[in-house]
Amino acid sequence: MSRTGGTGGPAAPSVWPARLVILVAFLDLFMQFPIVAPYARSLGASPLMVGVVTAAYSATNLIGNLVAGPFLDRWGRKRPVQMGLLMTAAALVACAVARTADQLLMARVVHGVSAAVLTPGAFAMIGDVAGVDRRARAMGINGALIAAAAMTGPPVAGILRDRLGAGVVFLLSATLMLVVAALFARWADDPGAVSPRLPATPSPGRRSPWSRPRLVAACLAALALTVSLGTLVTHLPVALAARGEPSGRTGLAFTVYAVVAMAVMAGPPSRWSDRSDRFVPLAGGLALVAVGMLVLGNARAMGGVAAGMAVFGLGFGLLFPSAAALVAEATERSERGAAFGIFYAVYSLGVVIGSVLSGALGSWIPSAAEGPFLLGSTTALLAVPALLLLRRRQAAQLAA
Repeated sequence: MSRTGGTGGPAAPSVWPARLVILVAFLDLFMQFPIVAPYARSLGASPLMVGVVTAAYSATNLIGNLVAGPFLDRWGRKRPVQMGLLMTAAALVACAVARTADQLLMARVVHGVSAAVLTPGAFAMIGDVAGVDRRARAMGINGALIAAAAMTGPPVAGILRDRLGAGVVFLLSATLMLVVAALFARWADDPGAVSPRLPATPSPGRRSPWSRPRLVAACLAALALTVSLGTLVTHLPVALAARGEPSGRTGLAFTVYAVVAMAVMAGPPSRWSDRSDRFVPLAGGLALVAVGMLVLGNARAMGGVAAGMAVFGLGFGLLFPSAAALVAEATERSERGAAFGIFYAVYSLGVVIGSVLSGALGSWIPSAAEGPFLLGSTTALLAVPALLLLRRRQAAQLAA
């Protein structure tokens, strides 16, 4: 295979191995959703323990995202990602053979920690080799793979659990991890490795990453987006159930969102960001997310729900590639792993905040069914002027 230059040409050797890591990491994540809680219950877990087991992966994964970054920058991308794939496979086997809820909890903790290096490492590898005029396009393809995993993971896991048991789902995911680990070891190079002769800390003249408007804007946009997403994931199923809609309608609604987001991220719209100011797709994406949440809050039929989810997916598809591209552009190779670790920690944190706040709002004002949707919409809209201010600050830094 040939390497890419800075302005196009064939993809670098590490791009598709890294994308396989992204695909298998998110397949693993989404395959967990329909099986973990029932599996924990079948092992004798109390309702409280079921919640702890379910949350253990997300909590340790969020912390692991922050810890993984410095390792990715100090020792390069390939070794930590390779180790993460192997450790995640081992943790999944441990989940499959667990005989008590306590054993499952321990396996889930290891699972969350070991998987935390996969996404930041893969995104950092792609950010290292993607040309500046192709970064949003490259990140958009990554996002489309995530959307594809979101559509296929839960139904596959549900079917396998019903026919063969939850243990088979964990073993299938472990097998996929091992296959990708072998392919990754064979084909991935490591353009992001840091020479051991270089200092581990930035030089005194280098600005802190958090004084860079592009990085702050990417994390702010991700936080606003995922607060809305957490609200959506938590409240939409409840709202539809309260209207008497069958659970299959909820799945259909999320499929509309995933298909639209995938089409936008994999299609021509992602190239707009590469040809223009990345702050514009960020602000436009958040505005569309806000509109989508308002439509959902006022929808009285499934047609309105589908329209709201389509608008939300359009906003997500515009925003995500630009945000990920900004993380790559705002950092040097020696700090990009840590930056992507923080970016994904913020991403996870936003989902948690949205889920908790929307649930609390639904409890405090149960009669206001549109309240959580309004919360998500307001959060997205409030971030838009902040992004425009960061855009002005970025322009002033470039002019100085």
